[in-house]
This record gives sequence, structure tokens and C-alpha cells, in this order.
Amino acid sequence: MHAYITIKSALTTILLIAPAALALHCTAAPYVLLDAKGNSTATNAYCATAVNSGLTWELKTDDDGVHDKDNTYRWGGIGAEQTGTIFFDDWNRLINATNSEKYCGFDDWRVSTIDELKTLVNGSELPQQDQQKQQLQIDTTIFSHTLATPYWSVSTYQNYPEHAQTVDFATGASNYYNGFRGDRLPVRLVRGTGIKKQEGIKKQEEIKKQGIEIKK
Repeated sequence: MHAYITIKSALTTILLIAPAALALHCTAAPYVLLDAKGNSTATNAYCATAVNSGLTWELKTDDDGVHDKDNTYRWGGIGAEQTGTIFFDDWNRLINATNSEKYCGFDDWRVSTIDELKTLVNGSELPQQDQQKQQLQIDTTIFSHTLATPYWSVSTYQNYPEHAQTVDFATGASNYYNGFRGDRLPVRLVRGTGIKKQEGIKKQEEIKKQGIEIKK
């Protein structure tokens, strides 16, 4: 309850202005940046809430800690869809540590579904001839510590029970991972349930009046 009250005004505004949530791809979506306690901030952000979906995302670090961008995990653990027979619990340490510290004021962090993870992709999947370009398909002004590699989701692929679904931020491609659940890939935690249908978009000046930092 304390965490909700801390950023209540920010989330209330998000609810008012958000369009339909969980579109498969979004372009230059604005974000509300949060500090470690869940207060809106313009600097030293730990998390980012997407205005278009209401989802709050973990921002990775480069400090060798539990949130470090280079940490990788075998697939499975808390929240993983129970399809197939191959499961690991590597990402449980990240989830449990993040919830224990009430990261950004929340204790309901989890690994995202494939549809949630897709909302972070800038535009559509790159054409084949452009997939070698060194430009990540994510807003790097917000998600600066993002690797050019697939990221795990909790979602499975029924026809390939040894695999699971990923988003590759090097190309924007989202499909089942053409490898093994025992391979090590990064994850990005999320919290929230997203925002369902809303009645249109309110002016973003309403956010600015409350002094909340919006990044585009």
C-alpha cells in the first residue's frame, strides 16, 4: 500500500491518458521515470513506467549487481508457463531480490509475457537486409543498458516445448528462441497489469502540471 501511495499521482495520470495497452509494437512511447522509492525523477532513474501501457519496467545497471545488464539466466522459474518438461530456476534470485528490496516501491516484479516484452520494440521488426545495422530496436535513451540479443519472456511455444519465446532487441524480432531453454539469456523485469481500453488521450500538459518527468 505504501508503494502505491508514493506514486499514486503519477499512476492516476497514466490511467487517464493511456490508450489501449499491450499493442504489439510501440513507437517513441513516453515514460515516467522513477527513483528507487517510486518517486518521479529526472535523474538517477531505477525504473520507467510506459504511459501507453501502464507497465513499469526495471532499468538495468552496469555495476555487477543483481540488476546488471550482463546477468543471464536459463529459462524457467517463477511465473514461467508450464509447457514442456525443461525448467530452470535461475531468474528466481533476481525476482526475489527485487521484490524483497521493494524496487521502485513495488514488490510484485516478475518476468514479462511475450506480448508485454514486444511493447518495448521501436516500430516493427527490421527487414532482413537491415538486421546487421548497429542500432537497437528499443528506446536507448531510457533503456540504455540493453544488449543486442534475445531476452526471455515467460511465454512458451507449444509446438517446440524445448524452447520459449523471446524478443531480440538487435532486430526487433519476436518468436520462439531457436536454441535451448538451458541457454543463458538476459531478462528484464516488469510489474503491473497494463491498461485496458481507455476513452482517448488526455493532454500531456496534465502530467507536466504535476511536475512528473516524461521522456520521449
